[in-house]
Amino acid sequence: MNFDVRIIFWVDAFLYLMLHAALWYGLARFRSRVAVLWSASGILSALSLAVLGSRGLIATDIVVVFGQLFMALGNWGRQMALRSLDGPPESRWLWLTGLFNFFYLVLSYSLHFSGSPESTIMLLFYAFYALNCMEYVWSGRRIGLTHDSIGATAVQWAGAVLVVTLGIRTLAMLTGVGSLDLYEASWDHGVVFAGQFIAINMLSVGFMQIFVDKDHRAKIATQEQLAREQEHAALAQQHTQALATLLAEREEIIRQLTLSNKSAGMGALVASFAHELNQPLAATLLHAELIQRQMKIALEGGRPADPQLLQTVANHIVSDTQRAGDIIRKLRNLFRMSKGEFSKIDFKQLVLDVLDIVKAKTKDQKIHIFTTFDDGFRLVGDATQLQQVVLNLVSNAIDALSDIEDRKCVLQIRGIVSPGYLELEIEDNGTGIPVDKQAEVFSLFKSTKFDGMGVGLWLSQSIVASHGGTLTFYSQPGQGTVFTLRLPSTDYVLLD
Repeated sequence: MNFDVRIIFWVDAFLYLMLHAALWYGLARFRSRVAVLWSASGILSALSLAVLGSRGLIATDIVVVFGQLFMALGNWGRQMALRSLDGPPESRWLWLTGLFNFFYLVLSYSLHFSGSPESTIMLLFYAFYALNCMEYVWSGRRIGLTHDSIGATAVQWAGAVLVVTLGIRTLAMLTGVGSLDLYEASWDHGVVFAGQFIAINMLSVGFMQIFVDKDHRAKIATQEQLAREQEHAALAQQHTQALATLLAEREEIIRQLTLSNKSAGMGALVASFAHELNQPLAATLLHAELIQRQMKIALEGGRPADPQLLQTVANHIVSDTQRAGDIIRKLRNLFRMSKGEFSKIDFKQLVLDVLDIVKAKTKDQKIHIFTTFDDGFRLVGDATQLQQVVLNLVSNAIDALSDIEDRKCVLQIRGIVSPGYLELEIEDNGTGIPVDKQAEVFSLFKSTKFDGMGVGLWLSQSIVASHGGTLTFYSQPGQGTVFTLRLPSTDYVLLD
């Protein structure tokens, strides 16, 4: 037994141990399982060399069993670490290499415990690792496609050095020009030890270079991703601000169109308003003149005026004045500019106010109006805008009834309360909407009327949508049309 060669085993073991312990410590800040696997596998290989170099100090069976087991596990662990740089290794590769190592160990143990010569076991050992270390060459080539080329080249050349030196040792034993003793000082042992020294350093340096480069690229990718996300966030904020501006402009357009639509549609209502307002004003004037005459008669006759008559006339004046004031209030509300403020609304009263506005026009056209409302017909919304919607729908219904001569003109208005929603149905038995015009009913600047602006129904649908509701219709040409306004009512309950 050559003591000097055994010392070389221990020196190699110490080199493995210090090198991989230093890597473990140096890469600990990365908290990487791959780095831990590489370092722990190297330490197992160091323990293997220490055991293999201790024959004569410990039992031969322990040297053979644990020395080869630790060597196989350490080598397989380093190969697994290289395969894990881009994620978990393929299960197929794990099974193939695991079975390859397992069958080698089984064969080696079988030869040992069956009494085969040590040279046979050594030949199997060197031949197995000469083939096994080809994995480093393949890993280096594969890693070089996506990672640091210097580190990948180091791994590839380290694998080549191991394959060549272990192959030389195998061929030397087969041809009889090499040593058959594990501890004999020979040239082929020197080749193996030199190859181990060079290869293990190249492998460790290559792995560290690849790992650090991978982490560096990951940080750069993270920074780029963060920069992209910040850019996207800034763009999203700009888009949000732009959208908010557009929505504000949309609301302003709707308010302006509401006023314009009111002004455009009021031409047909001016006469009705004048007629409605003239009645209470004329009555007030007549009653005031009656009081003047009664007072004049009383003064000329030298007797007091009839107090009961004066009281009755005064009551009529108050009533007529209130009627005129009510008409003016409704007119003012109709032309009031909306500020987009939501408040609690008695929707039934709002509809009745609109009907009162068009009352004179419906009388002139002899339109019979029928209304039914469920209890609790209230909601939260913009009263001015919703009044405009109802006025548009009612005015359209009146226009649809203007040419009806063969039947009684009927306008039915129904207020329906359902869970979470209110529905206002405005139905007329007028001319209906032509089929070819129905698709354009809610289009801007598209009108089914000869003199229409094409704003009213588009504006009404926009207002209803801003309230979270829908505006739909059903029409049969020549028979009539039903418009259904559906609005949520839950907000009213919440505000109560």
